[in-house]
Amino acid sequence: MKKIFLIFISTLLLVQSNCDDNPIKSENHSPFILTLAVFPDVIGPQDSAIVICNARDPDADTLVYDWITDGRMKIKGARNNEHFLYHTYENSRIVYPTQYVNTPVDTIWVQCMVRDVKGGSDGRVIRFVIRQDLGGG
Repeated sequence: MKKIFLIFISTLLLVQSNCDDNPIKSENHSPFILTLAVFPDVIGPQDSAIVICNARDPDADTLVYDWITDGRMKIKGARNNEHFLYHTYENSRIVYPTQYVNTPVDTIWVQCMVRDVKGGSDGRVIRFVIRQDLGGG
């Protein structure tokens, strides 16, 4: 009986030590962007637009959003002369043309990167039009 008890204890200790060496780690799933939309999709040189990023995270992690433009758009909340805004918690941003847009019609872009701060991310770019002949306001 003593021998069986010692085998049982030895086996239990062996199993316990193996469990400590190989803890089960949950796998992180990257967030994904469902839609990236802009309204309106045609603006004048004095207008603004709102870009909305609809994203989800399968693990229900908190999401952060990084916003980048092509340099001819200013992002509300970004510092002067910076065409990017990182680590925001809002899924939308207001953008407006800078003084560098001076062609009659031009296509511009805004990129949104969504991250779950555990290494997962997704990104999309949306393009829209600036027309000089549209009245601002």
